[in-house]
Amino acid sequence: MKIIEFLLPHRLPFLMVESIVGYIGGDIPILNAERPIRRAEPVFFGADPPLHWPSVYIIEGLGQCCSLLSFIWGCERRCETNAFGVENISDLLMNTESADSDCPSEQLLEIFEDSTMNTASRIGMLASVDIEVVGRVRAGELLEYKVEQTHVFEGLSRFSVQASVEAQVIAHGTIVGAKPEDPV
Repeated sequence: MKIIEFLLPHRLPFLMVESIVGYIGGDIPILNAERPIRRAEPVFFGADPPLHWPSVYIIEGLGQCCSLLSFIWGCERRCETNAFGVENISDLLMNTESADSDCPSEQLLEIFEDSTMNTASRIGMLASVDIEVVGRVRAGELLEYKVEQTHVFEGLSRFSVQASVEAQVIAHGTIVGAKPEDPV
């Protein structure tokens, strides 16, 4: 099981993020992720070329990245106060994502499965989406995501988001996520 599948409830064909390629923690955390768009995607079955990835899938992928960033950043904050002995969660993530194995490291699993990280703590919802799609993604291209958590206030998180292909921005904007402070 890849770390993405451990952290998100989504599964193919609705899993819009394949790998985390970068994470910077701190007060304004940033997550970089990607998803190759393959000709064999179910959305392309029976379609004639040129095959364009639906804009709503790009937006969903950005939302999934925001969820990943929020969850990882929260775990990083807990690691600072708990005795996990983790200097940099980014190193653990990158080592897991770049490894030949499909299994997340035991230390990462311990952090993410900590008793304070139950299923209810992962529940959230979109409060606002303001994204402009300015380009297209075609089959065979690599979709790159960048999300930055710019503000956190009483259960709301604001993210600046961007999707690109070959360094060309194809979507950008903001997403606001809402998460209950004490989930039931």
